[in-house]
Amino acid sequence: MAVHLTGLIVAVRAAGGMVRRDGDTIEVAAPAPLPPDLIARIREAKSALLIVLADEPSDWHTRHGEALVYWSALRPPDEAGQLAWGELQSRWHWLHGGVLPKWQCAGCGEPIGGLPALDLGDGNRAHLDKLDCLMRYGQRWRGAATQALVAMGLRAPVPDDER
Repeated sequence: MAVHLTGLIVAVRAAGGMVRRDGDTIEVAAPAPLPPDLIARIREAKSALLIVLADEPSDWHTRHGEALVYWSALRPPDEAGQLAWGELQSRWHWLHGGVLPKWQCAGCGEPIGGLPALDLGDGNRAHLDKLDCLMRYGQRWRGAATQALVAMGLRAPVPDDER
């Protein structure tokens, strides 16, 4: 759900527009008319967008700066940047990550059935005997968090293996 919502925000910004919360309404402005399907998707997701847009980007920027200062006192700059970003990803996930039904694996989406499952700290579950399920779930929620944070104007650090 979060990836879908931040995708809407990113699509508006890619068109040169902006989307923000104004009380109980969503304000969208762009230099040229946005595609009708995008407007329809924004209207359809209004209640969920209101929740996502309640996050003030300035609060996230401030917290990122604080995390960088904290981790920089303990670690080299590159590592501090990764740790600060991970902290923000985790915070976003705890605030906005969804919880799937108990019967559904958060990694592969398949029913858990009678198979052993790992109960995760965020209320989700993953197949215990399939390490890939846990890995996919982690990649998915971190990706959703990164997309949301980037949509708020934060910059993700470049991983060591991509430099």
